[in-house]
Amino acid sequence: MTKHFEVDPDRVTELGAPVLAVAQQAIDAVSTAYAQDAAADVEARLVAELHSRGLRADEATLAETAHEIRSGHHTHPGMPAWKLTEE
Repeated sequence: MTKHFEVDPDRVTELGAPVLAVAQQAIDAVSTAYAQDAAADVEARLVAELHSRGLRADEATLAETAHEIRSGHHTHPGMPAWKLTEE
């Protein structure tokens, strides 16, 4: 499956770092939260972390990334499965 990841067009100038680095920060934050609390809602937390950084992802990307986090797999947006787009 191809992951679909977008920069929120209203916040593209606010990123302050390369898109992949910003997305990785969000993923790492969610992974850490899940490691500390297995009851955490990984998908909701991922949406919030991405949004707070000016990014968003489609439902399939969120579901796959959340599954990878819950499974203990290291995931990052630079993996070939991630498709990055800017509007």
